[in-house]
Amino acid sequence: MSWYQDVAFPKLMQWNIGKKSILKKRTALLKHAYGNILEIGIGEGTNLPLYPTEITHITAVDAYPRKLRDSTVKAMLFAGSADALPFDANTFDTIVSTFCLCSVKDLDQVCREIYRVLKPGGAFLFLEHGRAGSPFFQNVQHLFNPLYNKFAYGCNITRTYQDEIQSSGLQIVNLQITHAPIYPRFLTGYVYSGIAEKPTQEKKL
Repeated sequence: MSWYQDVAFPKLMQWNIGKKSILKKRTALLKHAYGNILEIGIGEGTNLPLYPTEITHITAVDAYPRKLRDSTVKAMLFAGSADALPFDANTFDTIVSTFCLCSVKDLDQVCREIYRVLKPGGAFLFLEHGRAGSPFFQNVQHLFNPLYNKFAYGCNITRTYQDEIQSSGLQIVNLQITHAPIYPRFLTGYVYSGIAEKPTQEKKL
């Protein structure tokens, strides 16, 4: 572990994805959270003050748990990976991921785990940065992704998320792809915000 990885990089990322405009996007998404809530990759707890006032407790999981910021919303924090969530099937009404899916190693497996622990009819709320809209910037992202992956400890800038989410069995009911002031903007300034639901009846194979 290094000073850059432990101190500098987390502060840089917190500054980057904690801008006022990004906080507005977080708040707009979190207004849909309800019931028994799980947040994956909670980090320092940036979302905690942004949950609706009726939310008082959530469950959280992070591969590298840290001290969470003070908030009226209390989080029961578990150490663990999102690709093997330590919870029973059909446990949560809402699952939240903000700027987490970009860095998981196996996105398909993480989406399957989200589907597994989400209750039928439950909602998966996600806010992630991803692939650009124009072919030119897509090519730039693909060129720089291996380097950025090392700089940002596993973060990918070329993901789109829709295929993996829907392949898990979840159904995307809302998706917005917008520009956002995340730097370097020409690489990471494309934000995917959406809601996916678990069907009330699972399809029979």
